[in-house]
Amino acid sequence: MIGNIIRIKLVLLLTLFLLAACGPTTARQFEKAYNAGQLSAGQVLELVEENTMLLVSFEEESYFYFHPSGRVYGIDIHDNKDIGKWDVSEGDELCMKMESWWFGYLKCFSVYSNDKKYALTDNSGVIAFNAQHFAGDLKNQYYEPKSEKKSYRRSARKRDDSREPENEAAKTNEQPVREQVYSAPVSDAELKATVKWMAKDCPGCNLANTNLRKADLVGAKLQGANLSGANLSMADMRRADLRNANLEGADLTFANMPGADLRNCNLRNANLKGANLIRADLTGADLQGARVEDALLEGTAGLQ
Repeated sequence: MIGNIIRIKLVLLLTLFLLAACGPTTARQFEKAYNAGQLSAGQVLELVEENTMLLVSFEEESYFYFHPSGRVYGIDIHDNKDIGKWDVSEGDELCMKMESWWFGYLKCFSVYSNDKKYALTDNSGVIAFNAQHFAGDLKNQYYEPKSEKKSYRRSARKRDDSREPENEAAKTNEQPVREQVYSAPVSDAELKATVKWMAKDCPGCNLANTNLRKADLVGAKLQGANLSGANLSMADMRRADLRNANLEGADLTFANMPGADLRNCNLRNANLKGANLIRADLTGADLQGARVEDALLEGTAGLQ
């Protein structure tokens, strides 16, 4: 009997010890326990860019290196690796989308800190990860993905520069880039890459029916552009400025558009199936006939 009582007491003491070791489970508890506060977007960017964060939860323990290109490299304690993309939202969140981990879903976290301890919370305020910060690429995770051609456009430009000028405009470098009209998808790989590059800063351009599938259009300036019938499926259009743009009949399936400015857009008959429109602004947009099933609409403005 005495032995059983002693064992019960030991179990209770161990349980209390483990509970105490778990620490805070919500952002509010973390703030109170460690005199911490939520980091702003600028502070989050300064914290992670070109640095490594060790994220620890009950289910995983992984190192993430945040490269300035927007790529994030992950490696866990079992040496499993993954690569993805990262960004800091206007809502002060650290967002990551890995190719395989987390089933490829976009994950966004608010970051809390007292300059020594760090916690990442989900949108309900519950701590998803406790974190440690390390300067630089702690685990030497960086590599250039084989699928990306780092110097692709640079080499094409060098080849163009080596040619003899064919007209007076070429001699004076007065090439009316933004006056060119691309009315249909092209087959030449170099021209496709050039169109995607131009679309990052092309307000008022005629890009109707162009193939911009999976294009990197983060923060693109496309206000007033004609993108009717364009293929923008799976394009990364975070915070893109598309005010007054014509997107009638455009394919925007699974496009990543959190924080995009779509005010007064023509989105008639556009396909937005599965698109990420979290905190996008659709005020005044014409959505007649548009498909929005399975789209992420949390915090989207302008929807009735």
